[in-house]
Amino acid sequence: MKTFRPRHPTRVSTRAHRLDPRQESRCSLALVMLLGLATLSVMATTQTLSARDTKTIHVHSLR
Repeated sequence: MKTFRPRHPTRVSTRAHRLDPRQESRCSLALVMLLGLATLSVMATTQTLSARDTKTIHVHSLR
């Protein structure tokens, strides 16, 4: 006696949820803006710290 098995068993879809093109471009723009802001923040912090540093350390190789 055979039990009925469907040809295509029900399973969770493995495809990722796709955004529509408008949402995708908005997310991309937001990501680029955040990366730009982070870059400017790092540059400003580096400039501030280097302006405070009055002692520069010179490393000379000994031969």
